[in-house]
Amino acid sequence: MHLSPEEQKEFVALITRYQAALRGFIISLMPGVTGASDVLQETNLVLWEKRQGFEPGTNFRAWAFAIARLQVKVHLRKLRRRGNLLLPEKLLEELAEECAAEPEETEARMRALGECLGRLRDEDRALIEHRYASGAPLADFAVRIGRPVESLRVSLHRLRAALKKCIIDQLEAAGLQP
Repeated sequence: MHLSPEEQKEFVALITRYQAALRGFIISLMPGVTGASDVLQETNLVLWEKRQGFEPGTNFRAWAFAIARLQVKVHLRKLRRRGNLLLPEKLLEELAEECAAEPEETEARMRALGECLGRLRDEDRALIEHRYASGAPLADFAVRIGRPVESLRVSLHRLRAALKKCIIDQLEAAGLQP
């Protein structure tokens, strides 16, 4: 059975709608591990390949998260085989269950994070993006901007604390549990 062009368009809209949530879910399952963007891309490919197996009207988010969870496992298995991963699989399972069980809370946190990141100065946002999105060493960024690595570590600590406070404030203002 092939999907009509209209059904394909609706499917692409669903994938697009849940990109931020999928990215957040994947990152939450890979604390301190690089490759979240690669896993998201692989997840999107698998979603597309399996699009005919999705039943319209059912919970796309749950279906997509289940596929993302499997893709994270594949990625972590590769890292574990190479000796690059120390996190126990049981911990990752618990994280996945907790994140998948509270979709509205996860989405609210992602919105709050986006809002808080938007309030940062450009140079602070660049530091955060380098640390959590590029996968490149902090030393590379230090050389590029002419600052000592240790001062960047201190700045990251300060920025994480400020982002945490901002997110908590955002969630409380929305009447949600931080």
